[in-house]
Amino acid sequence: MVQNSKRLMKKLLIFHPLIAPYRIDLFNDLSQFFTTRVCLTIKNSSLNSFDDDAVKRQFQFNPTYLKPLLKLKGRMICKGYWKHLNEFNPDIVLVSEFSIDAIITTIHRKINRRNYKIVSMCDDSYNMVAENNDFSFIHKILRKIIVPQIDELILVEKKVTEWYNAHYGKGIFFPIIKNDDQARENYRKLLPLSKDTAKYYGLEKKCVFLFVGRLIKLKNVTTILKAYAKINNKDTALVIIGDGEESTSLQKEAKALGINVIFTGRLTGDKLLLWYNIANYLILSSYTEAFGAVTNEALLAGCKGIISINAGSNCLIKEGINGYIFNPSNIHELATKMVSATIEYVPPTFKELRESQMLIKYKDLRDELINRLVQL
Repeated sequence: MVQNSKRLMKKLLIFHPLIAPYRIDLFNDLSQFFTTRVCLTIKNSSLNSFDDDAVKRQFQFNPTYLKPLLKLKGRMICKGYWKHLNEFNPDIVLVSEFSIDAIITTIHRKINRRNYKIVSMCDDSYNMVAENNDFSFIHKILRKIIVPQIDELILVEKKVTEWYNAHYGKGIFFPIIKNDDQARENYRKLLPLSKDTAKYYGLEKKCVFLFVGRLIKLKNVTTILKAYAKINNKDTALVIIGDGEESTSLQKEAKALGINVIFTGRLTGDKLLLWYNIANYLILSSYTEAFGAVTNEALLAGCKGIISINAGSNCLIKEGINGYIFNPSNIHELATKMVSATIEYVPPTFKELRESQMLIKYKDLRDELINRLVQL
């Protein structure tokens, strides 16, 4: 049971770049349970794979946007941190992963001899921290510098939480997941559109494999194509949603392999979500993936997952129960898992929402997280 932290007058100051759709529920809940000020460093971004305005309409808080000064190594440096830290006088400051705001906040606390607690969100996967597969050398160095200076981390994978606790004595497990009830109600409303789309593409009686993401080398979509070519099953279909630098080459590869693949291009909002009602298995084949929010999105709609062992979201999968885990470098292993999927395939009726495949509940983990923050 979550304590009423409003009654305790806990003040939470949040510094974050922008809020993605898969984090709206968490930030909205934090704003309800604490006296909260949210400061964002990015107002709009053309690089987003989601609709900025649609996200902002769901906010239950009014964010403040810090004024940008310059961009350094892909990181935005803004002004205004000092002002908000002094003016708001927080009990807890939530910062983004090994970021400029984390550095500025730790310096402010030390210089001004303040007692507020600093908590960092962190999307590291176990593959990144324990198997030396970081996104960058800078990220690795910042981890070593910043983690000892802060009080707690919010981590997205169970194994990586255990790793951080063993190495730094810090770590709260909270994966990238949506509020179950809200997400499923939206999927329920989309059932008629999902049915029409499945009929349009002739997918009503087929086991549908789905990929959602950027079409870049790191996502390893070519392995999906090659594995799909191996299973050679006319009662299946493969749908690729997304765009990127490999879009054209992947379409040529599919043609060369002699497989029919539906490439939809980039989809957002309901046009994307309706596909989770159609698909039977989401495939996430990344060589490196901090988490993979699409896994939670698929599972909530009743779509199981075939997830790379290098993706943090494999922690949401129980082998043979709600999906499979595989080595993204092993085409044969993926093909074998896809064959297993076709054997147990049950076509959606689109009359009612399928049972959720999520084995953990958002509200349970949220309550635990908020209580841990209050205890700081």
